[in-house]
Amino acid sequence: MSTLSSFELFLTLPFELRLKIWDLALSSHRMVTISCEREKLDRERWFAKAFTSKTPPPALLHVCRESRFEALSTYTPQFKTETSPIYTYMCFEQDTIRCPDSILEYMGEDEVKSVTRMTLEVHDTEYFGHFHMDLVTRMGKLKELSLLTQKRHRPNWSRGELEILTGDFKEARYTDPGWDCPRVRIMNRQTGEELSVIEGGALIPGWKAG
Repeated sequence: MSTLSSFELFLTLPFELRLKIWDLALSSHRMVTISCEREKLDRERWFAKAFTSKTPPPALLHVCRESRFEALSTYTPQFKTETSPIYTYMCFEQDTIRCPDSILEYMGEDEVKSVTRMTLEVHDTEYFGHFHMDLVTRMGKLKELSLLTQKRHRPNWSRGELEILTGDFKEARYTDPGWDCPRVRIMNRQTGEELSVIEGGALIPGWKAG
């Protein structure tokens, strides 16, 4: 039995049926890798010159005019900067961002407020909470967070790196019991082994300071 490799009658289908097919094709989830090109502003400060991605853009943006029109209702240009024309098409409701944790401080407010799924490559476990937890708690739509780290225990630290990471999230939740914490998976970067899971949600739903 031969395998169908093309369907030349697609454009003869009713418009409503074609829309359903485009919508089905647009419902797929992607892992979008983001990199950041930084440049020095002065001796101590850096700024994001451009965000780039090696992840191919959604294919439906380039199939035909009709598919592009439908794709643009799902994907929007994100990770823009004032110093570069480069951007990345994203659908934050479906896509997962993967990037080094060092990029977090350079993200714009649109991305911070919109991202729902994220995978972070943790560079320095001991200082993750110090540098990044404040921003993570401001990601109001973040539901799933994976932290890629290494399960190591250094003799000059009283706690292992895994315990430090889980402690950062526990502290943030006790500081703000109303914070809707994402579901956090801590994973070994090399093996993909799941080391720990922090279930999401607020300790006291609806709690507000004061």
